[in-house]
Amino acid sequence: MTQKMEAFLAKDRGITVVLLVLGAFCCSVQAELKPIADEELSQYSGQAAVAFDVSDIGTSSYTRVTLGMEADLQMNIDTLEAGNIARAGEALPADLNITNLGFGSISTDDTKVQLDGQTYAVNDIVPFELNDPFFEIAQNASDELTGFRIGFGQARGQLSGDFNSISGNIEMEITDYFGDDYQSTMLDANGNDDNVRTQYFGVSKSDSGGVTNCSSGFYCYNLADYKTLDVGERDKTTGNVDYTQDFFISFQKEATDWATSDGTINAGLGVFINIPTSMNIDMNSGTNASGTDRVRTEYIDRGNGLF
Repeated sequence: MTQKMEAFLAKDRGITVVLLVLGAFCCSVQAELKPIADEELSQYSGQAAVAFDVSDIGTSSYTRVTLGMEADLQMNIDTLEAGNIARAGEALPADLNITNLGFGSISTDDTKVQLDGQTYAVNDIVPFELNDPFFEIAQNASDELTGFRIGFGQARGQLSGDFNSISGNIEMEITDYFGDDYQSTMLDANGNDDNVRTQYFGVSKSDSGGVTNCSSGFYCYNLADYKTLDVGERDKTTGNVDYTQDFFISFQKEATDWATSDGTINAGLGVFINIPTSMNIDMNSGTNASGTDRVRTEYIDRGNGLF
C-alpha cells in the first residue's frame, strides 16, 4: 500500500479496521501457492468458505476474496463519515456523510409484506440481508494499489438515515409524465450529472432535454427527503424484490472501474458508495415523489426521530 493511499484512508473514521483487514489480506496473497493434482483434489469434497478471484478490466487487475457467509442484521450507526478531505469547489466537507444510519427495521405492522416477501409481528426485527461479503483490491499496470472495495454478493433490506452527503450512485427508476422510464443518476444543484458530494439525484438535464429543475423538484429530488431506501432489485413482472449484487463501498486514490452485474461503474478519487434500490418514482401517481418516511429502528423512543 502506498503512503498516499495510507494517508488518504487514515483521515476517515472507522477505516482503521479496514486497513487491518486489508493488511492481513495483502500478506496472505503474497504467500506461495502450490497446485494440487486432480487425483489428490478428487479425494476432497465440501463447500468453500473462502473464494479467490482474479480478473482484469483494461490495464488494471483485480483480486477479490469472497467469504461464504450469510448475515441477517438490524444495526444502527450514529454517524458514518468517510473521505473527509479538502476538495476544490466543494462546500460539503466529506465524500460520504450519513447520520442516524440504520440497517433493517422493527416491524410496526404485522400485515405488511416486507422486501423478503414475509410478514413480521409487531416489534419483530425485519432484517437487512447481507450474504457473501467480499473484499477486492485494484492494481494498475505497475502493480500499484489504486483502490479497494467492500461489497456483497447478495444484499436486500431497508437502509435508513439522514443522507447529508453522497459520493457515488443511488439507483432508482423514475417514470415521467409521458410514461418513459429513466435510471436515476446523482446530480448537482443545477441538475447536471455529478456524483461527488451531492444531495440530489434524478434525471440529468442531458437526458431530460434540459428541463430538470432541482429547485422545483422537476426530474430532480433531494436525497435528504428520502429517509428510507429499499436496497434490492425489483422484478417488474412480479413486483418482488430480489437480492442485488452491486451494493458496495469503495476507496480510490485515482479513478477506478469496478465490475457490476451489468457492466462496470467508474468511481473517482475518494470514497464511492453504490446503493441499488428497488424503488420507483412515478411522476404521474406521485409515488415516492416527495420522499419516504423513516422506518422504525429502535425499541425505545428517545425523541430523535428513530422510533
